[in-house]
Amino acid sequence: MSTGNEAEAILIVGAGLAGVSAAESVRRAGFDGRVILAGDEPDAPYDRPPLSKSVLRNPEALSNLELRDPGFYAENGIEVKLASTAELIDRSSRRVHFSDGTTVLYKKLVLTTGSTLRILPILPPGMPSVFYLRRLSDALALREALPQTRRMMIVGAGVIGLEVAATARALGIAVTVLEAAATPMARAMCPNLCDFILRQHTDHGVHIRTNTTIVNVHRFGAGYRVTLSDGDTVDTDAIVVGIGVVPNIGLAEAAGLAVSANGIHVDEFGQTSDENVYAAGEVAFHYNHRVGHMDRQENWLHAAAHGEHVGRTLVAGGSGYNEICGYWSDQFDFSIQSFGTPKGDRDVVRGTVESGSFTIFHLVGDVVKGVSSINAARDMRTGKALVRDGARIPEAVLSDPTIDLGKWRQSALTSPAE
Repeated sequence: MSTGNEAEAILIVGAGLAGVSAAESVRRAGFDGRVILAGDEPDAPYDRPPLSKSVLRNPEALSNLELRDPGFYAENGIEVKLASTAELIDRSSRRVHFSDGTTVLYKKLVLTTGSTLRILPILPPGMPSVFYLRRLSDALALREALPQTRRMMIVGAGVIGLEVAATARALGIAVTVLEAAATPMARAMCPNLCDFILRQHTDHGVHIRTNTTIVNVHRFGAGYRVTLSDGDTVDTDAIVVGIGVVPNIGLAEAAGLAVSANGIHVDEFGQTSDENVYAAGEVAFHYNHRVGHMDRQENWLHAAAHGEHVGRTLVAGGSGYNEICGYWSDQFDFSIQSFGTPKGDRDVVRGTVESGSFTIFHLVGDVVKGVSSINAARDMRTGKALVRDGARIPEAVLSDPTIDLGKWRQSALTSPAE
């Protein structure tokens, strides 16, 4: 495979899942010039979901963390540039300047810069025994602290916060979770599922305090005494902050590209306001034909799909982005999966919540727009197909676990959603 000359380089800034998927897709689409994948971390591109679960409890998890086998990049002629931050995009000369003093000339630039953590001002990064979890180095620092931790406070009852809570409880740590909203994971789940998650964590000894925020924090012994908005105080040895992320748009904004709080604005092909610059993954505020509007997604499935799509289309063209995404989470002994719309006009439960194995179909009008499940992999597989089809199935059928939904799917295909 020819590596071409410098002017033929496709430069991908951001070495997470979207970046790796874009680099691989560029090669599969037939591009034979230089492909450069640049990341600001020193580690080879790795998977992030295990950071809040297996990496915290199992040192051996590190051996399975890399997104691709070590030989993948050389075999595909992908140059990997690590431990150097992209500091400036010079669009007029099509060069990117890096913190190590180097510059890279690009033919096309793909920004897969992901997100940055929301910071709680009262608990800034760098405070002793205060942890934010985004990078491998963050997970390793938290893991090192766990053996000395008897009490942990987690701020934020989203996916990351609750996964850390489940991991900490499994290690015998007393856990208090603070959530400013009325229920945990309210943005990502329907009420039935939120209630289930709350009960499961409570049953496992996690103390979840909703409608609660931090008013003050004082050093207390080796840990902290935290004053809460309801007037209570809680003593803790360590604090983990997980209050969400914001798109990492700084590099694009400084270059004069169209951006907003939603991310870097791109069209259905991932192209920005500059024809030579693209963006993919959770940094991109993108057009998705499947939902019919601009969107931003913060999940693994989207990062993989959008990175692949943008890499392919910038080389070979093709149709616009048209994907359904979702997420999964493992907590205690249950596995959560969600695909498509996470809550609908009506949420139809299949099975019983009390059994710990059930599926919820999310209907918008009379169309199955999403499906979520707890420990119900078979129904989830069929549910994903129904969502992709835009199926219309009677609620009585969806809720009856004795009915084979696969057979019903065939009849639903004859009347797809408009």
